[in-house]
Amino acid sequence: MKKILTLFFTSLIVLLMFVGPGNVAFAHEGDGCGCIVEPVFGAEKNKIVSNLLKSDEFKIVKKENINNGLKWTGVKKVEVIYNITHDVMMVGVPFINKDGTVLMEVFFDGVYMDPDLIPQSEEDHIE
Repeated sequence: MKKILTLFFTSLIVLLMFVGPGNVAFAHEGDGCGCIVEPVFGAEKNKIVSNLLKSDEFKIVKKENINNGLKWTGVKKVEVIYNITHDVMMVGVPFINKDGTVLMEVFFDGVYMDPDLIPQSEEDHIE
């Protein structure tokens, strides 16, 4: 009798794991840009990355990051995404911090998107 009860309750627990409600995470809808993007792969990606690596803008960003103690991961981890909606080629170049966190430096059509130069909204200003 003890084995039958153990089997019954074990089966009940397994059944509840698959059938019972879980915590569902919903993506926030509304304020997104609604952009249509697609990743770029293969020869086209290689050409875009090659042109970026030759640029003076990238060389300056790379040198600053290395001087600040970050490590460049190389071209394998570079991500290229084409924003179809705004006709912009976006390239993300990862650098690894000493604590293992990743800093992604971003270039739009070869221009560095320096977060320090992005204008702040009025809500961000503290008076």
